[in-house]
Amino acid sequence: MATTSIWKIDKRLDHVIEYTTNPEKTSKESYQELHNVIEYANASYKTEEQLYVSTLNCSEETILQDMIETKKKYRKENGILAFHGFQSFVKGEVTPEIAHEIGVKLAEELWGDRFEVVISTHLNTEHIHNHFVLNSVSFKDGKKFYNNRHTYALMRETSDRLCEEYKLNVLEEKPCGKYNIDYTKYYKEEVKKNNQRIITKEDIDYAIGQAFSYKDFLSILNKMGYAVENRYGKLSVRKEPYKRNVRIERAFGEEYTIENIEKRIYETEAIREPFPEARTNHKIYKSEKRQNLKNKKKVKGIKALYFHYCFLLKIFPKNKRMKYSKELREEIKKMDKISEETRFLSKNDIQTMQELLAYKKAVTLNRKDLKSKRENLLRKNKKIKDEKEKQDNYSKIEILKEDIKKISKEIEMIEDIESRIPKIKEKIEELENIKEKERENIEYIK
Repeated sequence: MATTSIWKIDKRLDHVIEYTTNPEKTSKESYQELHNVIEYANASYKTEEQLYVSTLNCSEETILQDMIETKKKYRKENGILAFHGFQSFVKGEVTPEIAHEIGVKLAEELWGDRFEVVISTHLNTEHIHNHFVLNSVSFKDGKKFYNNRHTYALMRETSDRLCEEYKLNVLEEKPCGKYNIDYTKYYKEEVKKNNQRIITKEDIDYAIGQAFSYKDFLSILNKMGYAVENRYGKLSVRKEPYKRNVRIERAFGEEYTIENIEKRIYETEAIREPFPEARTNHKIYKSEKRQNLKNKKKVKGIKALYFHYCFLLKIFPKNKRMKYSKELREEIKKMDKISEETRFLSKNDIQTMQELLAYKKAVTLNRKDLKSKRENLLRKNKKIKDEKEKQDNYSKIEILKEDIKKISKEIEMIEDIESRIPKIKEKIEELENIKEKERENIEYIK
C-alpha cells in the first residue's frame, strides 16, 4: 500500500534537488520541511545512509542545469519552478529496490513522455518512500504542468494499480462524506477528457467489433500497435508515444471486463477490414489536429483501388463450392505480397500512377548514386594498406550494400504494382459478382 501527495515548488529548486538526491544534505530540518504537508510531521528522522536515484529525460549529473535550460528555452523561468511528489509505503511491505522500481514506473507513466523528473528512494524513516521532483515546464512543447484534483486522482490511480501489480495492499475507497473529496469522480472525469483514453476506448471498441474471438481481439490490438497485459484478470493497454498504461475496466467501466469483452465479441457480427493497423496510424493528437485539419486528404486513385481490392480478397471467397478463375486463385495466393504493396502505397501516400512513377524515378536515381559510392569505396580499398582503415571501409561498403538492397526491393515492388493495376478492376468485378451470388444463395436458403 502507498500513500501519495504532490505540491508546488516556487522557491529554491536547487535546495529540493539537493535534499532528494544527496545523502549528505538530508538533515533532520530539511526532511521536516519536505514532509511537513504529509504524514511525517512527528516522525523521528536520521541522516540518510542510503538512497536510490534515477532520472527521466535529464542527466543525474546535471539535473538542475537541464531543468533550467528547458525553462530558458521556452522563456518560462518565473512562477512555479517544479512540483514535488511523494509516495510512501507501509512499514516492512517493500524492499528499497522494489519501492524504487515502482517509483520509476509511476514517473514514467505519469510524466515520462513530456517532463524531466528525478526519482529518489529514501530509507531514513520507518516507511520507505519515494520523492519525485518534476520540472514545471515540458521539454517537449514548453507547456506547464497543471496540478489539480484531476491530475492527482490520476496519480493515485496509477500508484494503486502499480501496487496491485506488485501484490501490495491498496487503500480501499471509502464512501465520501459531505466535506470529503471524491477522487474516483475526478479520475473518471480525467478519463473522459483525456485524449489518450478517448482514442484508446475508440480503438478497443473497434477491435471488439472486428474480432471473431477473444484471441483475435488481442491480435487486432497488437496489430494496431497496442501492448496488452493481463494482470490478475485485469487488462491494461499502452500505445506509443504514450508511456502510460490504461487499465481499461477501471477507466471505461464494467463493459470492459474480460468476460464482458468476450460476450460483446460473440454478440457482434464481425465485418473484417483488411488492415486494422491503418486505422490508428493516421490519428492526430489534439494539439496537432487543429493545425492539420485543412490538410486532411481523402483516399483515392490507385491507393483506394488497392485498399478495396485487399478488402475483397480478405473476406472473399468464403464458399469453397464456388468456382474461381485461375488468375483470381493466383491473386489469393499472393495476398501477403498484395498486402505489402498496399502498405507501401499507404505509407508513402501514393494515390496516382504519376506519383508512383515519380517515386520510382527518385529511388532509381538514389540507387544509382549509392552504387557509384560503393564502386569508389571498392576501388579505394584496393589501395589501402592499413588494416583498421580497410575494415572501416568494408563497414561502409556493407551499409551501402544493404541500402541498395532495400531500394532494389522497393523498385521491384513498384514494377509489380505497375503490372498489377490494369488487371485489378477486372478482378474486383469478378469478386463483386461472387459476393452477389453468395448473397443470392443466402437469401434462397432463407
